Amino acid sequence: MKKDKKQIKIEHFSNLVAVAYADGVFKEEELDFLADKAEDFGLSKSEIKDVIDRAPELHFQIPMNDEEREDQLTDVVFMSMVDGHVDEREYDLCLKIAEKLDFDEKYLDHIISLVLKLWK
Repeated sequence: MKKDKKQIKIEHFSNLVAVAYADGVFKEEELDFLADKAEDFGLSKSEIKDVIDRAPELHFQIPMNDEEREDQLTDVVFMSMVDGHVDEREYDLCLKIAEKLDFDEKYLDHIISLVLKLWK
């Protein structure tokens, strides 16, 4: 069964919430990023609330197409860097997600480098 665009966006947003909540709390910068992404995705307040309320039980869902996999890895890296750097725990989480998405560490490092360049 093929997923519609709205469902794909909700899953993408859910993945970002899962990453943001990986340490058991949402930081202000993470919430700001999530709010921007929810707006970009056209999610309703009830859809956002539903996902946020389920944060403790969310698990990363693997996207079906290559473009979505790359987009989600980039967003995960960005989410991990909202405070200006990627610490070891965040890097390990990004690497686990990259591997689930069928990307290697070299590709993850490339994405981190690109995101850092965009920030400067």
